[in-house]
Amino acid sequence: MRAEEGGQVQSSVRCVLFCVVALLSMLGEGMAVFALTLESADQLGSWGVTALFLAGLVPPILAAPAIGRWVDGAALFRVWILNLCVHVAIFAVMAIASNIFASLALMPVASICAVVNGAVIFKIIPRIRGGFSIARASSFLVVATSLAGIIAPAIASLVFAKAGIGAVLWYAAAGFLALALAAIFLSRSQAANGKGADAGNEPDPGGPVSPGGAALTRNPQLRILLLPVAAIVLFTAAEGVSGVFYLRGITDNDTGYAVLLGAWSVGAVFGSLLGGNRRFGTRSALPILLGGGLVGAAILTEGLWSNAAGLALVFLAGGLGNGLHNTGVRTAIYEYVPESRHGAAWAQLRMLINIMVALGYLIGTPGLLVGPARAIIVISGAATLLVIVVSAALYIWKAQARVHGRTSATESRG
Repeated sequence: MRAEEGGQVQSSVRCVLFCVVALLSMLGEGMAVFALTLESADQLGSWGVTALFLAGLVPPILAAPAIGRWVDGAALFRVWILNLCVHVAIFAVMAIASNIFASLALMPVASICAVVNGAVIFKIIPRIRGGFSIARASSFLVVATSLAGIIAPAIASLVFAKAGIGAVLWYAAAGFLALALAAIFLSRSQAANGKGADAGNEPDPGGPVSPGGAALTRNPQLRILLLPVAAIVLFTAAEGVSGVFYLRGITDNDTGYAVLLGAWSVGAVFGSLLGGNRRFGTRSALPILLGGGLVGAAILTEGLWSNAAGLALVFLAGGLGNGLHNTGVRTAIYEYVPESRHGAAWAQLRMLINIMVALGYLIGTPGLLVGPARAIIVISGAATLLVIVVSAALYIWKAQARVHGRTSATESRG
């Protein structure tokens, strides 16, 4: 018994260390994207920034089906290590070339590698979670993502100003090299424990599923939960664009604007940790809907109340909801999608997110489709809350219909 408990503790420590290494790779990637954005703006102007964003958004949308099939159908650790080596090579070539056109040409491949990396990590987490619940282990990765979002731009801006784009890109390569070494260690560790580097240790909750089709939309309850997921990505992206103009206006300086963004990110860290506890971890719909409601309320309040000091607290609550929601999304996929389709589900989720982000950038551009920045923010908050309410009603109705169906089936057999 003690040996078994000791092995579980060791596995739990290994899971935490893995998330720390994953954070290093996220920092590297975030720094690279931020520095490339600055370099594109300096060298090519606004169209260069647009080209960089499109290079990061469009290729994963087109490649999502192939990514899902590759991750789910091949030797998982082999795919992961190969992909990480390609990712390291891409950033190394970017650093050596130090040419923005070369970086833009390689960015589509880097964006696809990033989705493959995310899909593999998502699929691996249940296998290395040790004594943690899946929700808690997932929450560690969401925390890492939030921390990378806070730290990466600050470090990248300093390194970029002092040493240039090349130094930032070399750091990104080093981050993914560290993750590749961790992947090799995990692969050997799994094999040594008799689990096999590419064998799952979690049963498929939904039974066998054919390799074709959309993994995310097979379950009716998950289909309903995808409505608030899509809405939150769409309207937070729209707020992100219009907020640049609106928030800088009410804070009077870029420092105040940065503080508000930081408050949201700090809230997201605490929300991610909250989403991993038992109350939320066993009911994925609750963090998705409750977190989404907090996000919508925060965006709506932002548009209606132009008080910078007050909005810092509002953004803290909105970020908490965002972290709670993101952890719930991961838990819902684990709950409703069979393990054999986790890679496809993650790739399809990234495809949905990228499409919504692209649409959100269009909607959020003041004067392009809607109107002034403040109106876009108010509409985004109200629309998010409306989708949350409708989704909650649909989810409750569906749950009640399932209970009624089971009761009727039991009575008919009796």
